[in-house]
Amino acid sequence: MIADFLRSLVDPTQAQVLIYMIAANVILGIGASVLSGTFELNKLLNFWKRVLTVFGAYIAVSVIAIVLTDFVAMRTVIWAALIAYMTAQIVGNLKDLGLPIPKGVSKFIER
Repeated sequence: MIADFLRSLVDPTQAQVLIYMIAANVILGIGASVLSGTFELNKLLNFWKRVLTVFGAYIAVSVIAIVLTDFVAMRTVIWAALIAYMTAQIVGNLKDLGLPIPKGVSKFIER
C-alpha cells in the first residue's frame, strides 16, 4: 500500500530519466574533477543537496496534486526544471573533460 502511494507520486518515465541524468552527471563530474585534480567531496555533497532540494519540491507538489488536480502540471514544470539543471551540469562536466562547447551554450552553464 505504501509502495503504491509512492509510485503514484512520481511518474515512472520522469523518474527513470531523472535517475539516468543524475547517474550521468555524477559519473562525468567525478571523472572531470579527478582528471583535472580538483576533486572535492564537498562539491559532490553540495550537488546532492541541490538535487534533493528540487526533488523534495517535486515530491511536495506531487502530494498536493493528489488533492488539488491543478498541481499536476506544476509537478511536470518542476521536473523540467530539474532536468534543465541536470543538463546544464552535464554539459559543464563535458566541457571540463575537454569537449568543445559553443560559447552560446556555455554562457548558460553556471560553474
